[in-house]
Amino acid sequence: MSTGARIGVQMTDGTIKSAHVWRDGYPDTLGVTLAEHYDSQEAATALIALGDLIDVMERLDKCRVEENTEPRMYKTFAAYQREREDDIRYKYIFRDGKWEYREVGV
Repeated sequence: MSTGARIGVQMTDGTIKSAHVWRDGYPDTLGVTLAEHYDSQEAATALIALGDLIDVMERLDKCRVEENTEPRMYKTFAAYQREREDDIRYKYIFRDGKWEYREVGV
């Protein structure tokens, strides 16, 4: 069974752009990859711009992308945190220059 996650980036206007990650959403895999390879606003935003992801890899050009998807938008951080999705276990957010996460489903 895969471990889904949602990754988001808080934009300068406070909105959140996000993408679904289908597998390997655990902090010791996805969390490490995000922190080590997508550790700036520009890098995190470029990753989210790909749309929904099957796998997040160390380089953008190696990420496996779900075809024909666009980032999901949220008006506020609270709206991003509040939304529940059945297949999401972790929610990640890049804001204030760093990645944070929380477990949302078990």
